[in-house]
Amino acid sequence: MAAYKFPGIYPSIKDLSGVVADNAATVCAYVGEAEFGPILKPTLVTSAQDYINKFGSINSKYGYAGYSLAVAAETISANQFVRVVNVGSPEDSDRSNNAKWGAATVLLNTSSAVQPTSTGYFYEEVTAAQTARDGGLPSGLFPATDEDSAFIVMANDPNNRKFYVTVADSTINENKGYNVLDAQSADSYTVTLTVDTAMITDKDGNVTLEPGEKIVVTRMGNENLNGIFTVDAVSEESGETALITFTTTVSILEIGDYSKARVARYPAANETTFSLTVSEKVGSVMQALETYEYCTLYPAQDSYGNSMFLEDVINGTSEYIQVFVNNNPTTTMVPANVVNLALEGNTSGKFATGEEKYTALNNGWELFRDRSQIDVSILMNSGYVLKENVSYQAKMLEIAEARRDCFCLFDVPMDQTEYEDAIDWRKNIQGFNSYRGAVCSPWVKTYDAIQGRANFVMCPSAYMAKVMGSYDPWLAPAGLNRGILSSATVSPTGLTQYYNSTEGGYLYADNQINCYIKNPGSGYVIWGQRTLQAKPSALDRINVARTVIYIETVLRDAARWHLFENNTAYERMKINLEFSAFLDTVLSSEGLDRYRVICDESNNTPQVIANNQLVIDVYLWPVYCAEVIRLQTTVMGAGAEISITTG
Repeated sequence: MAAYKFPGIYPSIKDLSGVVADNAATVCAYVGEAEFGPILKPTLVTSAQDYINKFGSINSKYGYAGYSLAVAAETISANQFVRVVNVGSPEDSDRSNNAKWGAATVLLNTSSAVQPTSTGYFYEEVTAAQTARDGGLPSGLFPATDEDSAFIVMANDPNNRKFYVTVADSTINENKGYNVLDAQSADSYTVTLTVDTAMITDKDGNVTLEPGEKIVVTRMGNENLNGIFTVDAVSEESGETALITFTTTVSILEIGDYSKARVARYPAANETTFSLTVSEKVGSVMQALETYEYCTLYPAQDSYGNSMFLEDVINGTSEYIQVFVNNNPTTTMVPANVVNLALEGNTSGKFATGEEKYTALNNGWELFRDRSQIDVSILMNSGYVLKENVSYQAKMLEIAEARRDCFCLFDVPMDQTEYEDAIDWRKNIQGFNSYRGAVCSPWVKTYDAIQGRANFVMCPSAYMAKVMGSYDPWLAPAGLNRGILSSATVSPTGLTQYYNSTEGGYLYADNQINCYIKNPGSGYVIWGQRTLQAKPSALDRINVARTVIYIETVLRDAARWHLFENNTAYERMKINLEFSAFLDTVLSSEGLDRYRVICDESNNTPQVIANNQLVIDVYLWPVYCAEVIRLQTTVMGAGAEISITTG
């Protein structure tokens, strides 16, 4: 009371309006093969066309991941795709199948070496060079004796695209130019120009242009004499003129017109810059993809304080290339001008065995393990399953269990969709028992609109993912209202197997396989929503499992804001209000029948609080969907009446 000495109103506000962030967006994750594009890097894909732009054609030659994404992306705009290739190992006796990154070496303009042809770089060479560079060490790509190379430019990924680089001088030459008074060739390569003496002398008449320095020649009638040249010799002929001799790299048959020619002193190394353009050859057309102006081979900044060092400019910025600068040369470091230098030696490689392929695919799923780094809610099988190899599915489920925020969609192997084969595979080979996944059968016959093929066979999980992307998680992704199979990309035309009601009952009720059926007048329909959990409970249905996963994910993210806060009655009241407000929205959407949140002294005893813990108990009563409708029709006799009691 001592603080309030004068009568009046002293207002204050306590913020109890904390809102639980409701991130309900569906994000699908895929790991598979592709024509080209980044490898072992989750890449956001928003549509089928975006996939084509980033990873190439959608073709079964590269598996079904591209097709799965194209179908699901019709309702799901956020898809994370990881491309895998056979990166191989240095221990491989034969590395002909291993992927290699295309590259090219740009020489210094002082070099007389022959332009080397690149054989490409293996994965471990690329990663070792990246690690060294990021640690401030030599990349290891240049032998100590290499003083001819300026830098190596390398594709960001192994692919079959035809990348080229162009390097051109971009130095802003502010030195005064002088007229050429005479020009002559001593032999095929040596050229002597007579220029104003003022260019090479200072005010005291002393020669300032020395052999070994560079000049810029322009407007010569012979195009081969326009460019940057190293001076061989300088001599003062008179008080008005001087002779500058230099050697070209091309044979000069005639000088040509020089009446408009100009010569200027080329800036010192710390004043020179160059541009680098990345191009792609599409047919016979060269298309420029990226251009970087005013780059240097040494640490330098522009007038805005931005680095102009080539590695800083390109690495981490370019979508297509990365560069490694050679630090061996001690002389002036200026790259030679090159036009359309091809990145050569590239190959995506191929997997020699199925085991090799699945090992690479499973390693790709590891990139999704840390939920703090990447957000996903559905993991897609994309057809990668064999009767004898379910390791891909096992890895997906392992990731889902570790993350606790996503659901797996699995496919029965294409050659195991026969009724008895599907049951044998599910019981004796796959055998998963978890509410974090579901399996679908049979495969779907389609018309492939992308390739223009009829009777194309498509993995079934993609269609269920598309349905999930259209509706809230507490709605079953099945039935005539939501489960109709449709796609503009691969339109369903049939099924590889048709189950009768008896077979479907055993598959669904006893073996947790969700069947696709043909429904007269409606087409092809998802006719089941079982999870892989064998134990009867609310979590053996997809709508309940996804609801619980969704709620737990949202509440877990919300609870992070209460870490390191004081465990007081006020803090616990805030949690109750926030959590209840969010769960009310699910309740009002018929996602729950009821719920209860307990976070008070009953579950936060003095001992719990003393252990620096805060306990939040959330009880959920899920909504069940009707999978069996018992329609009872009673035929009554003439004059019979029935009384209905309500109450």
